Amino acid sequence: MAISLIKYSFEIGAITEEQREKAERYKKETGASDETVIKDMKLLSDEKLIQIYSKIYGYKAELEPEISDFTLATQFKKRDLQRLGFFPANSENVIVLYTSEPSELLFVEDFVRDKTGYRSRFSYVITTDAAIHKLIEKVFKEDSSVDAEEFGLSGDNMTSNVVYDVAENDSSAIVNWVNKIFRDAVENRISDIHFEPQEDAFYVRYRSDGSLKIEHKLPMSTARQIINRIKTMSNLDVNTSKSIQDGNCRLDIFGKFVDLRVSVIPAVNGENLVVRVLDQNKMSLDVSMIGFTKENEERFLKIIEKPKGIILLTGPTGSGKSTSLYAALSVLNTTDRCIITFEDPIEYRIPGIVQVQINPAMGVTFPQALKSGLRQDIEVALVGEIRDMETASIAFDAANTGHMVFSTLHTNSAASSILRLVKMGVEPYMVSSTLIAVINQRLAKRICPHCKEEYLLPKDSPYRKVLKCGDAEVRLYRGKGCKKCNGEGYKGRVAIQEFLIMNDELAEILDKGGTTLEIEQAAIRNGMKKIQEDGIEKALQGITTLDEVHRTVFFDEL
Repeated sequence: MAISLIKYSFEIGAITEEQREKAERYKKETGASDETVIKDMKLLSDEKLIQIYSKIYGYKAELEPEISDFTLATQFKKRDLQRLGFFPANSENVIVLYTSEPSELLFVEDFVRDKTGYRSRFSYVITTDAAIHKLIEKVFKEDSSVDAEEFGLSGDNMTSNVVYDVAENDSSAIVNWVNKIFRDAVENRISDIHFEPQEDAFYVRYRSDGSLKIEHKLPMSTARQIINRIKTMSNLDVNTSKSIQDGNCRLDIFGKFVDLRVSVIPAVNGENLVVRVLDQNKMSLDVSMIGFTKENEERFLKIIEKPKGIILLTGPTGSGKSTSLYAALSVLNTTDRCIITFEDPIEYRIPGIVQVQINPAMGVTFPQALKSGLRQDIEVALVGEIRDMETASIAFDAANTGHMVFSTLHTNSAASSILRLVKMGVEPYMVSSTLIAVINQRLAKRICPHCKEEYLLPKDSPYRKVLKCGDAEVRLYRGKGCKKCNGEGYKGRVAIQEFLIMNDELAEILDKGGTTLEIEQAAIRNGMKKIQEDGIEKALQGITTLDEVHRTVFFDEL
């Protein structure tokens, strides 16, 4: 590449000065290429990256290429196409090379000539890694239809003593089918996969953008082998089906690492297994992508730069707390800071940060790890969750003695988090003097940008009570459903939040033993918008829908 991708991205305004500096530091520390740095740090969206490539190289860019003739691709091995990151196609006596790595095209040309004997012209199209992988899978796709016969099973030969042996069956349909499930999950941004034996069938459900849907309904005769395959991959005991087990594994899918977190519990109809898919490559650490309002984003960026104190993220499981905390750490992650995280489990790996896995069985608990970590000359600590008095006490002591601490709580509102800490045993004066802010967060589905349409709120809509708009005309937005969103009308998620910043008035109320309601009212007087208000604002802006806001945070008026 004649020009630095990092430098060029900065010059055209695609990345900020701060991002450029971080990228250059990361490049210097790791020795990675510009392309690798950009992708590892997720500085550019796929669409933006191929647009920039197109400008630099002068090649056509297509986000989702449409190819009808796959004949040429069948002349190559699947692993070679994956390894080299390209896809060949014929077009009017020209070989079209689709690639996500244009700097490697000369090598790819030589490879294609060697394989095909072709000596004439090439043309080039730049696309994304995901698009290349979809094209490859389309050519080499296994049959996704599933029945007992396909797996080589029948009700007669399936017993409770059957154990799936990977070493002996590494070419079986079971292995291939499980692998396909995980590839599909990565390609389609599936966060969780549920394998559920029921009386009538073995169900596989996908959670996408927060919603669970049945994807496969399989014969019960397949359940044991599928579950044992996943248990084997995760180093779990396949010889027992009566105990609770947790495991994990790392997969290489399309040349990228994907972590799986596996949970197994015994149920009436057999073992219930759930896989959390942690795709390192698709996690955004950009604060601007979380969903903060402009005002709250400015507040957030300001408070995380404070030298000491505690910032808490609250909300139920799956509300994006970890993602928001990781985004904060990415801003603070410079070579002149020591940052340590204490997590259970470690969901995403962040270059340049020390991450500690909590493991009570080995004596590594949150309190013990935090005590030891504070002796590591750190400036910033992330405590995965404040679960008990001991962890809370150590975290607040650390914040009070010159450390910046980030953590999470499972509470329903920002105001209730403050009294929850007091009930845990943290002294009110310590909370009021050390706590910087509490961010209460949920995730709502985004309206699909490809099929978004405007509409007028009906006169008889119950949401008029929520909006307090009377008979006034109100313009809202929704997704009609299209190919891009699989007919759902939604694509992706956005955070809706309430942002409580501790101040003198709140401290005084807390010291006097005030209630949650009193704390909340004072926070509102000082500029906090309740989470429902933030959701309404994002619905009026066309980011999400009122249905989604109501599903996520519930409108008391309805």
